[in-house]
Amino acid sequence: MRSEIESMVPVGFRLIKSVKFVVVFALGVLLLLGSCKKDEEEEIKPTLTGDLVYDLPPYALVGATFDLYATGITEPKEVTYEWISDYLLKDTVSGTSCTVTVPDSLGSFSIMLTASHEGYYDKTNTKMITSIQPDLGQSLTGIPRPTDSILDPRDSQWYYITEIGNLFWFAENLNWGEAGSAYAKADAVGYIIGRLYTWKDATGGVSADGLGSGPQGVCPEGWSIPTKEDWEDLARNLNGGTELPFVSSWAGLGQKVMVDASFNENKLWPYTPNCTPENMFGWAALSGGSCTNNYNNYSGMFSYGFWWSASEMTSDQAYYRYIYYNQPDFHVNYTGKDGFGASVRCVKLKIQ
Repeated sequence: MRSEIESMVPVGFRLIKSVKFVVVFALGVLLLLGSCKKDEEEEIKPTLTGDLVYDLPPYALVGATFDLYATGITEPKEVTYEWISDYLLKDTVSGTSCTVTVPDSLGSFSIMLTASHEGYYDKTNTKMITSIQPDLGQSLTGIPRPTDSILDPRDSQWYYITEIGNLFWFAENLNWGEAGSAYAKADAVGYIIGRLYTWKDATGGVSADGLGSGPQGVCPEGWSIPTKEDWEDLARNLNGGTELPFVSSWAGLGQKVMVDASFNENKLWPYTPNCTPENMFGWAALSGGSCTNNYNNYSGMFSYGFWWSASEMTSDQAYYRYIYYNQPDFHVNYTGKDGFGASVRCVKLKIQ
């Protein structure tokens, strides 16, 4: 049947069809051969040995200056380095080191370091740094300015305080720099969210109970790390006078102390329909995150807030309270006294 149909097609048409097929086939073969030749001619280069590294904190005060040094490339010995940034440098800088200055404007800025050597593939490392203006209303916005404050004579830092129940509370996280660590080891961010401390560093290794009877620890003189009774006093006032045991989830109280604040216009507590920050009593809870592995691993900023209690759970473990951005409660948990880093709020009895 097929031969009968083909016999009905004009010979010229069949010839053109055959020629077209041959041409297409030939072009395909030429392209394939050309591609193979190109692949054979393409140079396969080695990669620079080692990891290209330099230290740049993720946060810094506006106007701060940093000297950066490129390290980590082991082979070949002679490598060309180039530093490039639209804002931190006026022009491309060649060499193993460069000096950068954080702009006076608020924002996040990048710098890229490239290592190259003829006959090798380049390596690059790009980092971001966020500028900070610590005065309230600059980098940190959305927090009503409290009326009372105290001076820490150890380092001349001022802290806003608020009166709740039987106690005065810090209305911000402690930022005493002789212990603990700022988030991601960037000291500048401590002016926004405070520093993180292990329980032993926060309390000096001293556990205590009783209203206003916690150890001074890292707090200024006359102030102390809150005990479970101090936390219960806070809960009773947040809860309209109804007592709540320390070891409970404090349903709904997390959102009562959360504050709708922003860090360089980024919400510290991301929006969720599950929580409405109320900042009751001006406690101003911020999502300062946490750290582990002896101040080497950091996580949770912009989603979690953690605060120590001076009251231990066992000889090896201690309590902390925490808030998660997507839940309205003020949870409690416990962990080892070493390793885990949380924020500190200092307290003081109203009547000594």
